[in-house]
Formats: sequence, C-alpha cells, structure tokens
Amino acid sequence: MSCQRLLPGVLPPDAVVLASHHVHLQPLPRQVSAARAFVRDHAPALSDDTREVLMLLTSELVTNAVLHARTEIELGIAETEHSVLVTVHDEDLARPEQQPYEKREGGWGLGLVTALAARSAMTHHPGEGKTAWFVLPRGEEVDADPGAAVRPGQDDLGTAGL
Repeated sequence: MSCQRLLPGVLPPDAVVLASHHVHLQPLPRQVSAARAFVRDHAPALSDDTREVLMLLTSELVTNAVLHARTEIELGIAETEHSVLVTVHDEDLARPEQQPYEKREGGWGLGLVTALAARSAMTHHPGEGKTAWFVLPRGEEVDADPGAAVRPGQDDLGTAGL
C-alpha cells in the first residue's frame, strides 16, 4: 500500500501534493531510527518544534507497527503547501477492539499522536491491513491541550483511580 492511495481521503480536495516519498521497512526495532532518518531527510522546512513533533509521532507509529503488527511496514511522507502527512501501513488485520491487553503498561503512543497532530486516525483496509496517519501543519506551531494524551480512565498523572 502506498501513501498515495490514502491521500485523497485524508488531505483536503484542493490540497496539492508537492512531494511524496515512501519506504518499506522490516518489523525490527532498529527500523524505528531508520524511519526517523527517512522522514527527517524528506520533510519540508518546518519550525524546530514542529520537526521534533514530526520525529516523535513517526517514532510512535512505527514502534506500534513493529511491536504489534510484526509485518512489513510501509512508511510514507507527503508534503503539501500547508501540511505534512505521515502514513504507517502494516498488514495486521486485527482491530484495536480485539486487543486483550487492556491493563498492560504502555499505550501512550496513539494518545500522543492524537494530542499533537492537527489530524490523525487509523484507516482499516479490509484484507490489506491498516494505515495509521497524522497531519501536521506547516508554518504554524503545534499546539497541544495539556492532558490530551491521557488514556481513558486515567487522570493527567497517568493513575487509574488510585
């Protein structure tokens, strides 16, 4: 799956894609740093803060794919005049509601993505896996609501009803 297939439904209809790149990665922990390097090399000019968020969110989505999907990963980055789109596709057919690890430690990554990205989601492709994606604005700072990354059922200190 190429990030090109995902673009029409994610970016506004009038968005012009200025550049788009993708790479295939194996589901190995060392590939997370390769993913960051790939995105860093293909990202447009961004503020320092937005670039840091771009790297963090890329790491989170690729780490999730490595740890949970354990299938080949396709990482894509697309640049428009106003935004940057990052996609992480894997071939895992399980849906989040099927995960039996409700009380496990971790699970903060998607909350961070939701809190820091302008838009993000998980798009399921029946029979072909899923694509996690996020969009960051170009030319404006990332603005996160304090506590927005807290998992449901927990307070902003990460405690679950202690």
